Amino acid sequence: MAMQGGAIAMTAIAVTMSLLSLLILLLRRAKRDAEVLFAVVSGSLALSLMSPWMGNAPEWIKWTVAIGGSATCNGFWLVSRVLFRGDHGVRLRHVLLAAGVALLIALHRGTAMQANASPSMLMVAIDAMLTLTSTSLLALSFLEPLRGWSMKWTPAERRLRLSFMVVYGSSVLSTTLLGELAHAFPALAPWRAGIVALCASAMIVFTHLAFRHRRKVPAPSNRRDLTAPGKQVQTPCEDDARLAALLRHQLEVLQVYREPDLRVAELAARLGTAEYRLSKLITRQLGERNFNQLLNRHRVAHACKLLAMPVGVDNILHVSAESGFASLGPFNRAFKTIMGSTPTEYRAACLKGEPPSIPNGELLGVRLEQVDCR
Repeated sequence: MAMQGGAIAMTAIAVTMSLLSLLILLLRRAKRDAEVLFAVVSGSLALSLMSPWMGNAPEWIKWTVAIGGSATCNGFWLVSRVLFRGDHGVRLRHVLLAAGVALLIALHRGTAMQANASPSMLMVAIDAMLTLTSTSLLALSFLEPLRGWSMKWTPAERRLRLSFMVVYGSSVLSTTLLGELAHAFPALAPWRAGIVALCASAMIVFTHLAFRHRRKVPAPSNRRDLTAPGKQVQTPCEDDARLAALLRHQLEVLQVYREPDLRVAELAARLGTAEYRLSKLITRQLGERNFNQLLNRHRVAHACKLLAMPVGVDNILHVSAESGFASLGPFNRAFKTIMGSTPTEYRAACLKGEPPSIPNGELLGVRLEQVDCR
């Protein structure tokens, strides 16, 4: 009884940590791909940990937990790819594969929670496919840090990757072994539940520490040399167009300009290019004076959208922080330079239905759609 009580307590702690992780990630202003994915994994992990205790719950709750808790190992595989490959480590095909595994997990757990469920050929096939795919994804996640291993990496980068393998590998190994032992010795089942909860908590803490490191030091680029045998050589214009498309994704989709401490070197590393190449694209191809001007244009454009809202925007300091400015002074100066009025004046004009016109029609438009190849 004491053993079972301890397992319940550890599970409750792990569920609380999972929900706290989800809340922290959702409240973060500028979310990266890995953080969005891990927010999904955190919520799914909380539901997955609760699934064994759903025996007497209504049918719809069982299926909600089964479906919601189906993005654990498959979701974390996507997280590991982005963590060690950068923001473009996950493509549509990877998401589709993870979604397929999620469907198998949901079907498996949903039927397992049914009372007096008799196995069928379909369920046996689903179990077999689930075992194969989940084992493969667990192995891929474990091996992801070794991809492109280089002694040129910093000691901190190598330590991060090796630590991931130790924490992740020991968690998977211990829960798998205890799972097999629990089948032979049912008395060990509470131990397994407690260890699963402990391992889940360890992975949550470690992943958040890894995110903290990644915010300071992006994943090193592993792009292959485009001049290698068998590779089609890209012209400088084509390479600039590709880089411009990646930059546009960072600015318009990921909204990296909302990160107040973003530096050109960090963004270049995320894009897998050299700092001088990104700076050259910004100044020569896009016509910006420098990197900070590019960010400020996007930040002011974002601030204008917030200030134009009819309700809920009464604090200029909040608008400044939400738009990526570190303090109110730089925000006011940048806003007046670009818009010709202060944020307060712009807000008042918006409330009257007379927002100031933007000086210079292209002032807030960034010319990323096409790159001049001449």
